[in-house]
This record gives sequence, structure tokens and C-alpha cells, in this order.
Amino acid sequence: IDTFVCNQIILVEDVLSRLCQSSYPLEALQSRPLPHGVDPLRLELYLSDEDFQEALEMKREEYEALPGWKQVNLKKAKGLF
Repeated sequence: IDTFVCNQIILVEDVLSRLCQSSYPLEALQSRPLPHGVDPLRLELYLSDEDFQEALEMKREEYEALPGWKQVNLKKAKGLF
């Protein structure tokens, strides 16, 4: 029984780590289907700072200063929508 319980704990930890993942590589967010639990309308939130700058060609702060419509157009142009 102990082995069974230990295996169940590991399985739960694996599932939780996948559900709690907060960062994905650019390629994973540009492909379909998206990783489980990712909000398709906010893909930019899941990029690392480096991937964000590479994908959108600006820093996160610059992007956040743009009007909403410009953010949407930029994400569409870069395949993140």
C-alpha cells in the first residue's frame, strides 16, 4: 500500500506542476492545441521576459503602455492571438 500511496503523491505533484506552470516557450504558445490551462486571449502573459522581447520586439513595460487595440494588433501580427 505504501508504494501505491507514494506513486499517487508523485502523480498529483506532476499534475499540479503542469497546472501551475506559468511560463511557456514561444513555440508552444504559437502552436495548437495550446497547453492546458493557458488563456488564449492573454498568451503574452506566459512568455519569459526574453521570449516576450523576441516575439513582440519590445519590453513588457513598453507593450503595457500601448492602447489595447495596438496590443491586440501586435499580438495578431506576431501569431500570439
